[in-house]
Amino acid sequence: MFTRFVRRISRLHKIFGMVIGLQLLFWVVSGFYFTLYPIETIRGDHLREQIDHGILRPEDVEVSVQDAMNASDIWVFEAELSMFLGEPVWKLSNSHEVKLVSARTGDLISPIPEETALEIARAGVPGLASFEGEMRLIEENAPREYGGRLPVWAFETADSHERAYIDVNTGDIRAVRTTEWRIFDVLWRFHIMDITGDDRIDTWWMKLAAFLAFAMVITGIIILVQRLIRGKLFS
Repeated sequence: MFTRFVRRISRLHKIFGMVIGLQLLFWVVSGFYFTLYPIETIRGDHLREQIDHGILRPEDVEVSVQDAMNASDIWVFEAELSMFLGEPVWKLSNSHEVKLVSARTGDLISPIPEETALEIARAGVPGLASFEGEMRLIEENAPREYGGRLPVWAFETADSHERAYIDVNTGDIRAVRTTEWRIFDVLWRFHIMDITGDDRIDTWWMKLAAFLAFAMVITGIIILVQRLIRGKLFS
């Protein structure tokens, strides 16, 4: 009777293997790739450098926060003094947008021009900007790999098409997308069975795949125990 039970378990094990086997292969291959690089390398942190914007001196601030708010032409919820490429600036923001206003002249700095964006790329992402490439402004239909606020400046290398995304209003480097990141992204989609592109891991098909994989393991353990008992582990 036990032998008959094990035979049924063996059939179930084979069925589970045929149904979930390919996804198990994706899980193993993608998981192996995830271990090859530190997450900092995937994010391109090794290509970045801290930008030295200079030291803020009180005597350089000649524009009041009220005048800066008037120049920004936005509703301001927060105002902060900082440095931007050697220039003292008022960083003015609300829940939707951020503007930079020169604290020396009162001129509106945002949006930054292409030359400034290129200067930021050379200083902040020298690992990319040292290669030949081009800077372009993306105002709509941004690549999925970015997923941030638009518009945005994108510096793209000519050979590998790796990109650095620079905020058009603040000059912050929003993201660095390398070849390693793109491979990671594709494998991550397979890993979580991302069909919709929403990066969700709680879908019903993901739960079903996890259950079938679990069932395959349990039936495999039962078969293993039965063979150990019969002394036929390698037969």
